[in-house]
Amino acid sequence: MKYNKQQWAEFINGQQQSNLSIAAFCREHDISIKRFYYHRSQHMKRCMPSAFIQAKPPSAKPAISTTQLTLQCGRGQLRLPSDVSPAWLASLMMALA
Repeated sequence: MKYNKQQWAEFINGQQQSNLSIAAFCREHDISIKRFYYHRSQHMKRCMPSAFIQAKPPSAKPAISTTQLTLQCGRGQLRLPSDVSPAWLASLMMALA
């Protein structure tokens, strides 16, 4: 069966919200795993911003030891301590992708 972009988006979101692996989800819905991965990658390209977002360190303020790193995308904002682990931040970025 041929599905449109909206139907694939629903499958992708449904799999993410289920407790099923991609393979189990595809078996349950009689979907080709290969096609699922293809449409998931296309969906992610459409939903992800096309450019990197610039992270700006906070301006230097004397006598304050609790500096923060602020990541901003559109109206969304994430504030993290400036000493956050780079490995943790990288894993967060991959999880959000």
